[in-house]
Amino acid sequence: MITYYLLDTGGLRRLPAEDFQALPPGVLWIDLLQPSREEELFLERLLGVDIPTPEEMAEIEDSSRFYENAGALYMTASLVSGISEHQPDIAEVTFVLGRQWLVTVRYAELSAFRTFVGKNLNRPGLGCCSEMLFAALIDSIVDRIADVLELLQKQLNSLSRTIFSESDERHPEKTDLQKVVKQLGRHNGLQAKLSESLLSIDRQISYVRQAGNGWLDESARGWLKAVERDVHSLSEYQAKMSGESSFLLEATLGLINIEQNSIIKVFSIAAVLFLPPTLVGTVYGMNFHHMPELEWYFGYPLALGMMIGSAALSYAWFKFKGWL
Repeated sequence: MITYYLLDTGGLRRLPAEDFQALPPGVLWIDLLQPSREEELFLERLLGVDIPTPEEMAEIEDSSRFYENAGALYMTASLVSGISEHQPDIAEVTFVLGRQWLVTVRYAELSAFRTFVGKNLNRPGLGCCSEMLFAALIDSIVDRIADVLELLQKQLNSLSRTIFSESDERHPEKTDLQKVVKQLGRHNGLQAKLSESLLSIDRQISYVRQAGNGWLDESARGWLKAVERDVHSLSEYQAKMSGESSFLLEATLGLINIEQNSIIKVFSIAAVLFLPPTLVGTVYGMNFHHMPELEWYFGYPLALGMMIGSAALSYAWFKFKGWL
């Protein structure tokens, strides 16, 4: 699907593509969402650009992700998608920046794009040039990552209180540590994707500032420099969060081990407590003919007393040693 964004006196105006004959006059931004082969050929013919395929966008080397062709800058960034649906994934987005227009190619819905369009339609001054539009779009993507990191930090704080909270009369319920481990695993997975996205955006901004040194608008250059500082600060913030997540995961696993050791301790003590009575019962359970106590009137009470006494003596010894 092709969506045009035109430049007029009020800012940007959205116009869906209705035919593949010509570009609307004044078009500044062309957004391709899961484009068909016909749409790709149409834009390649009119703009003289090469629309990359999903396989080409998935290349990881810098020479395939950042390059210049026919006066346009090609930049492929790895952005996080599916956060709102709780199914985060990495989506490759290619930005083709020319001097008169910006083309974005993507195969996934991104909330940052929707937010950017919703906030900046009919905003005067934004669509003065393609570089300013590109800088504003990157800024919107970074703002979305910052919002997600803030939400993750709140969730980590809540998990920390849950992990280290003590049960009392007001909160008698026991913390489900297995559920906590799963939540921390999802957090770590999302943080890894956000870190990859921040790294990709940082490389993208560095490339466009260097490659567009001769024609990049000064205002756009300053805006990109400010966004680059935001990316660096968010990367440091995410690294701090990653360390916090690792600590909480290790603490949770430690608490699980303590619980398991407590259970094993109970079974071990119970086994030792019942060992002396079992020994007495085993001795008098033998069927030898010459056992004096077998025909004694007080033999049975004596055997029971020995069993109870041996168990009580073991229990008193454990209490004295502080093992119980």
